[in-house]
Amino acid sequence: MASSLSLEDVNYYYISSEDMEMSVSEQVSIALDCGVKMIQYRNKNGTSREMYRDALKLKKLCLERALFIVNDRVDIALAVEADGVHLGQEDLPGEIARCLIGDMILGISTHDLGQAEEASKIADYIGIGPVHKTATKKNADEALGVQGILDIARTVDVPTAAIGGVREADISQLAQEVDMLCAISGVCCDERFTERVKHFEKHFHEEKRRLKP
Repeated sequence: MASSLSLEDVNYYYISSEDMEMSVSEQVSIALDCGVKMIQYRNKNGTSREMYRDALKLKKLCLERALFIVNDRVDIALAVEADGVHLGQEDLPGEIARCLIGDMILGISTHDLGQAEEASKIADYIGIGPVHKTATKKNADEALGVQGILDIARTVDVPTAAIGGVREADISQLAQEVDMLCAISGVCCDERFTERVKHFEKHFHEEKRRLKP
């Protein structure tokens, strides 16, 4: 990993959006200025060359400011020397990815306790969700609810990130067990983008400090 930061530094975990008029570079620049310590580049529709080009730019922006994670694409993560890669349940198996990426950060999305327990054997952190029904991801798994997220988070021994339909009202409760928070539609679909990013980063950080001094 190129960054001196660690997962312990992360509060709000920003995932780039393809559905905003704002460019990915602009999104990430704002998130970094708001204090976000981990950025995930996600692009489901771009070509490999487009993704490589974008990932290079974002990696430079994140240098020494935030961990830079590439969604799905192990090859792109390796090519730009990202800090890590995040995989879904339909992507390359975690154990194969680990052999390829070595000590880079490996994140894996999970949707139930069994998946979480399995992923925690190989991943550096796991995403758990969706918390609530979300329109951000097509064919999303059944919502777990805040309590479902908490139950899984307290069971595994790796850092966790709650994702999927996260609402502002969930922050305090999720902070009881969850290490990181991902809110996409609650931030990217809001005209007050900068304000929302800053709020989620600050609020979740404050709740974590209050509950886990």
